[in-house]
Amino acid sequence: MRRPGPHFAQHPGVRSGVFYFLLLTALLQAVGYGVSNLNRSRGRRSGLVVDTLWQRRLDSLRHQQVSEQKTGTPGAYEANRINEYRGYLLGIPPPALDRLYAFREQGGTLDNLEAFRRVSGLPDSTVSRLAPYLRFPRTKSHPPLRAGRTDLNRVTAPELEAVRGIGPVLSRRIVKFREALGGFLHESQLLDVYGLDASVAREVSRAFPLGDPPHVRKIPLNEATVEELASLVYLNRTLAAAIVSRRDRQGPYSNLEELLQVPGFPADKIERIELYLGL
Repeated sequence: MRRPGPHFAQHPGVRSGVFYFLLLTALLQAVGYGVSNLNRSRGRRSGLVVDTLWQRRLDSLRHQQVSEQKTGTPGAYEANRINEYRGYLLGIPPPALDRLYAFREQGGTLDNLEAFRRVSGLPDSTVSRLAPYLRFPRTKSHPPLRAGRTDLNRVTAPELEAVRGIGPVLSRRIVKFREALGGFLHESQLLDVYGLDASVAREVSRAFPLGDPPHVRKIPLNEATVEELASLVYLNRTLAAAIVSRRDRQGPYSNLEELLQVPGFPADKIERIELYLGL
């Protein structure tokens, strides 16, 4: 019996077609393998970025844990040193952080949770949630006053900065306001310094008590001109004109409390304004 030859021996075109088909198949497989490897490589690189970000956060949390062990306060951050990253971790909205930064730049210091709530403008529910994660400076007691210690009308701006809660900005404001007044007549006038918290004002009064106040000639309310009344720090020209106008219409003032009937008069400051007015 005759042995058959190769199946495609008599068909060169067919052999060529099979060869090219196999070559094309090999090329397609190579391209597919390369694309697959490229995608896996990209995935590894993308995963590396994510892992790096998470690693940074984990490192921060480890640092926080070490701080907790030293301070004994779980997850507590110094409220006066919160930055954007810590604010992010605590879930503090950017507008609240901006208010905290502005308060800090003015020389303010957050002494307690209530001050943090007031400055940040956050709702009570959010402040209650953050309470376990915030630390505030301990209250420092002032040393007993020594004879000859500088009083409120002589203390300098750098000396004022020794008081907790007073920075360069607030210290200069206090001195500038004192100069505008011609000297403090009463310690309560510290409350009129812009940005000075009442608790910090009390600390200033304790550290630098008011000595001999300057002698001030009181302005006679029923004879003063608009210009004379407007010269007071507490009264602008519009309010001074309103005071004189009421006097002209209704006659002389019988007592200083009648000033409360003048539209726009600052009722919360009448006791300090009375230091400069007389009948």
